[in-house]
Amino acid sequence: MEKLSKASFEKARNFMYDHAQDIDLAMFQYYFEGKPKSDVIEVLGKYQNEDGGFGTLEYDFIFADSCLKQTESACRYIFALDVPDTHPMIPKIMKYIIDNYNKDRGEWDNMTVPEVNNFPHAPWWEHEEKEKYIPSDYADLIAHYNPNTNSALAGMVVKYSRYVPDDLAQYIQKIVVDKINSGNDFFQYGMMSDVYFVNALKDEKLKSDLLEKLMGSGNIISLLDDPWGTENAYKLCHWIDTPDHPYYKLYKDDVDKNHTFLIESQNEDGSWSPSWSWGEPEIWQGVEKRLKGLMTMKFLRSLDVFGRCEK
Repeated sequence: MEKLSKASFEKARNFMYDHAQDIDLAMFQYYFEGKPKSDVIEVLGKYQNEDGGFGTLEYDFIFADSCLKQTESACRYIFALDVPDTHPMIPKIMKYIIDNYNKDRGEWDNMTVPEVNNFPHAPWWEHEEKEKYIPSDYADLIAHYNPNTNSALAGMVVKYSRYVPDDLAQYIQKIVVDKINSGNDFFQYGMMSDVYFVNALKDEKLKSDLLEKLMGSGNIISLLDDPWGTENAYKLCHWIDTPDHPYYKLYKDDVDKNHTFLIESQNEDGSWSPSWSWGEPEIWQGVEKRLKGLMTMKFLRSLDVFGRCEK
């Protein structure tokens, strides 16, 4: 089976050192060069603001202050590093997450803040003040629940429940479980967040049951866009992230094709490019560089874990 060559890996490594954001370079060093986890967590901590939220980590806008979407972007590193619940970063981020939760709606309020509009941002993250929908009852709440971002933040509540009142943690978990079990259609961005949530669960039986609901039909590839590109590749690398994944065999052909696509689509400079863009060219140039670093780190990790990378 075709593998990413050692020369191609070295090109990717050089790109990471020359251009990647420091947190993505640190993750690369952690995965491939033995960098201590504690050192990577220290790099991540530089992005945490005084209020406990995070800034500068979301690639769809350029904004250093906190908002929930940026904080959710920090979660991908927190989950990957399995940051201990005793680390000072965790009680601060959990306070920020819980302070912004709306129990009446079962969701988090305002993934962005008005100030985002004052800085370059993707049009789909334009902040708008809207009247908040209040569900008429619990069934209505589940029907209107949006997993995108919400379920990833719920995964933090599950993982770091010691910082959340028991009744609230159980309520938040129940909403996500009931939404997955409701039979509603799944969508790719919601699936990204649902996977974070499911992976955080400590109840293995519940985790297995929910994964079956999410992936057992064999249809997750149909959620993705056509034609295939690096955005799809990134999502699949997140959904099926190891050969030990319980649904790897079901999606093996898709995973194999995805890795072959990645090997054959690597840029001459060793990176991988996003298959979308936004903003003026001079703005997008900087955003794209950050994104290339994130994608290159993520794709190298996936190729390596599945034995498709020489290094």
